[in-house]
Amino acid sequence: MTLNDAFEGHSLKTTQLMQKGSWLLLALAASLILAFRRHNGIALAVVLALATVVGPAVYVMARRMVEKVRQRETEERLMMHTRTFLQNEEPVRPLPLAEESDIEILARAIDGSRLPTQDFRKFAGVASLLPFGDPVVFDALPRRYAIRSLYERRFADLATSLPRPVALPLGELLPASPTQEFGSWSPGSGDPTIEYSSAVLDEIRIRAAEGYQRMRHGGVEVGGILFGTRRDGVLRILAARPIECEYSSGPRFILSKRDETGLAESLVAAGGDAALAGLEPAGFYLSHTREEICMSEADLRTFNQFFPLPWQVALVVRPANLAPTRAGFFFREQDGTMRTECSYRDFQLS
Repeated sequence: MTLNDAFEGHSLKTTQLMQKGSWLLLALAASLILAFRRHNGIALAVVLALATVVGPAVYVMARRMVEKVRQRETEERLMMHTRTFLQNEEPVRPLPLAEESDIEILARAIDGSRLPTQDFRKFAGVASLLPFGDPVVFDALPRRYAIRSLYERRFADLATSLPRPVALPLGELLPASPTQEFGSWSPGSGDPTIEYSSAVLDEIRIRAAEGYQRMRHGGVEVGGILFGTRRDGVLRILAARPIECEYSSGPRFILSKRDETGLAESLVAAGGDAALAGLEPAGFYLSHTREEICMSEADLRTFNQFFPLPWQVALVVRPANLAPTRAGFFFREQDGTMRTECSYRDFQLS
């Protein structure tokens, strides 16, 4: 408890005492008025006012002034004692820096910092030294830094006596990779068949959903390159890589000049990617968050500019809230035309 708390406590008790005394004086004055009735009424009123208002106020103000004076005297006394203590205190003299020992040199070479200024070697006479055994030297360090005590060598010998862990092939430790699942899409009999990896389309679905949830009112559209193989008239999609878009035209997937340059560089760099060895660009994918599954003029322009081969395809993904994601493929007909208003058959991505 500080002095202020103590003074405030005394003031509170004094105030309570004055309140009770005021009620007592008020009751006494009322008794006198009833006893004398109308006689000397003015004198009794003056006495009552002095007793209930002026007297307690003067007492409380005087008590507070006395408390402030005592507090000021206490603070001055504390300051005087502090000055006296600081004047009589001897200044701390820094210890002379001794020549660095071998251990200090090693510590500075390892982490770049010095050991504390206080020399731990001064405590040699206080604590009993442990008995040292035959020195054991590490080959990786100079001899003066690599001497271990008998206790350390005992633990090291115990560790060397433990059996070594059994070396197992990594294939036996890791679980077997599940067989890759494939799905197929075909608009009808006699039309081209597209096979796709379920894992690749699931990755595309997740990326389209993340873009859809990135902002309100439809989010942002995303796109990427499809990679696969062709064999016997069947196009198989096996991998996908995202296309960077700076969204200079808004949240729609419309490529700027810089985005088109990056897409061209990605197509060239795909030939040197070891993960895409044996694969070739099979088309591209994009998401529509404000339109249905269709090919807009901007989508068709990007498709014809970077994927002009007749067998390359486009995949349009349509994410939605509280509904499954749907998708549809678009391809070129035999005469080079392309149905863009809708896909021949859309399907659900799960």
